[in-house]
Amino acid sequence: MTDYYGLIGYPVEHSKSPIMQNQAFRLANIDATYQLFPIEPQNLAITLPQLVAQGIKGLNVTMPFKQAVVPYMDEISDLSKRLGVVNTITIKEGRLFGDTTDGQGFWTTITQAPKQTIIIGTGGAAQAIIASAPRTTQVHVFNRMSKKFAAKAAALADLMPEPLHDLATITQYLPTADLIVNATSVGMRDEPSLLSPQQFSLTPKQAQVVDIIYKTDDTPFVSAAKQANREAMDGLAMLAGQGALSFATWTGIIPDQQRMLVAISEERRN
Repeated sequence: MTDYYGLIGYPVEHSKSPIMQNQAFRLANIDATYQLFPIEPQNLAITLPQLVAQGIKGLNVTMPFKQAVVPYMDEISDLSKRLGVVNTITIKEGRLFGDTTDGQGFWTTITQAPKQTIIIGTGGAAQAIIASAPRTTQVHVFNRMSKKFAAKAAALADLMPEPLHDLATITQYLPTADLIVNATSVGMRDEPSLLSPQQFSLTPKQAQVVDIIYKTDDTPFVSAAKQANREAMDGLAMLAGQGALSFATWTGIIPDQQRMLVAISEERRN
């Protein structure tokens, strides 16, 4: 009997999750299928219980529901409780267990443990990355100055000892940064990169650059880093990382994360 899993959010049609999760099920010889469930925000309260009643075994959660699903959980992990978000739901005997794999999934993709990390952005993904950061790295977080800056700084206060920095001051931190992360959505719609090639050239030559968003071509952030001859990657690896952790949560089997990523990359080229 086929088990069912999926992704809830709105919109979700662009998601690569079914490609990698169905590949993982095939490789593990599990009779299961993963599909997309676009749910308009006003319908979450009706549709989520319907999916549970229909016997779905597990769900990933994307925008705009990572916070909205929390009240529907029977139990949530300590990390989800700390962040107030859920991106992975496991359903057993009608009970819903919520967890978040975004941050841990991100760190599984970092090949060399950094000593100094720069993160641009303060949203849910940024907070998950901050909360899951290795204790051996010092994290500096930056955001554009706005009327919401103080509120964003307060939201991060429990996650890190260092105060939120104004993005305008980032240049002085670049010469010692081993890892630079764009954890904002800037670049999704072809906006200019938040950092220029000249700024990336100030970083150590071995610095790693990651943009958590992904597109068919390089994002502006990745492109600017590559122009400065820095190692850079987009968010597909993080997608595979968090997806692999979700899969392991549901099945108890650790999937081949690299083959999940290859499946996405192959589909991307076709």
